[in-house]
Amino acid sequence: MKVRRISQILASACIAAICLTQQPPTDPMQLLIQVRHKVAQGISHIPRYLCTESVEREKLRLPSGVKQDLCPEILEAFANPSKRLRVVSADRLRLDVAVIDKREIYSWVGEGRFGDQSLSQLVNSGLTSTGSFGAFLTTIFATPSATFSYRSESQTGGRRVLEYAFRVRFLDSDYELSNSHIRQRVPYSGSFTVDAETLDLLKIEIHADDIPSEMRFCQVSSQMDYAKLRMNDLDFLLPSEATTRVLKSDGTLAVNRTVFSGCHQFLGESKLLFDDPPVSAASPAEAKQKLTGIPAGLTFYIGLTQRIDPTKLAAGDLIKGVLAKPVEIPDSHVTLPKGTLLNGRICELLMEYGDLAELQFGVKWESIDVGGEPLPLRLALEGAVPGTAKTAEVNVNPPQLAGFGAQADQTVGYLLFPFVKKTYQIPVGFQSRWVSLTSVAK
Repeated sequence: MKVRRISQILASACIAAICLTQQPPTDPMQLLIQVRHKVAQGISHIPRYLCTESVEREKLRLPSGVKQDLCPEILEAFANPSKRLRVVSADRLRLDVAVIDKREIYSWVGEGRFGDQSLSQLVNSGLTSTGSFGAFLTTIFATPSATFSYRSESQTGGRRVLEYAFRVRFLDSDYELSNSHIRQRVPYSGSFTVDAETLDLLKIEIHADDIPSEMRFCQVSSQMDYAKLRMNDLDFLLPSEATTRVLKSDGTLAVNRTVFSGCHQFLGESKLLFDDPPVSAASPAEAKQKLTGIPAGLTFYIGLTQRIDPTKLAAGDLIKGVLAKPVEIPDSHVTLPKGTLLNGRICELLMEYGDLAELQFGVKWESIDVGGEPLPLRLALEGAVPGTAKTAEVNVNPPQLAGFGAQADQTVGYLLFPFVKKTYQIPVGFQSRWVSLTSVAK
């Protein structure tokens, strides 16, 4: 299931005009005018910036006995503290998100290049969400789309906190829910809290309303915490944490917990560098001058140089491999020797729990070191080498679709490790067999 926000940037000059003519008010609804103006001003002046987001994803299920496809019963069961939820699966993502002209674009962490692909194309399975970096804030605070009401005042952490409720109707909403088959715009409502003294936004909660029954979602909600970050000698309001929850009519609950870190001004694309020392077994430097690409149809046996621990690593992390057998390059008099280093990236690391767990491992090999420099390559997975996983037979899954007919990435190989212990780690030296696709010139 995907949750996506499409931002709309509209002026709100009338709010600014009111704020400039009023004295600092004490009435909560008059304070709201200043809050909206402050958030809208912050959004309009925010620079291009880049953050790293680490996402912990879990899928949970109710115990047996709860009827499926009946949302009232499912919602009641989830609200019952005696109903213990069972963790069905868990995985992690690490991504870079750049915010440019109020638009969020994504890449794997440290990749250093951003394309036009959406988050759902980059991460083509499980729950994803966007909108934390201003799309919701724009609609709620910088346009006349939302209606508001005051809720309460409280003391939190030694400061006065004001809480407001809001609602955005369907005609004014740009909030979209989607699964692999349906995409639907919905109205939404929620609440937010602000510091009564500084008028800084602290937290916002959002709930999707009137969800179409054919989407098979009983409840969709998001919560975002915001904090100040100083860039260009100015303070800006940026998300620090976000949680998205999707309760489906089959009794499963998907939960994403996202932490944002390392936010800084984005100055443009950077070059992806590999700073590891050259491997002694690599080809001579002059071979690099002769070899400008890897031709199609060559077989690569690749062994892992590190353990793959699902409790520590995440989709997006870089990994290393080595050639387990030499590869001869036709018509070049070049042989890539055993031990030549390859640079790869984890694209999925999903642990499915049950009586016995199974681990789904998605990996993409991006380059191979030739003459001490990375040479791009495109490989397709053919199979695992028996006996190197220290577990039962490893299965190869087909490349996963990105949804809505998007073409699968043939260069991502998916390996399934069935009937393993919940603490299983893919060992150092595990080998898989790949074949090169069309040549990629450097």
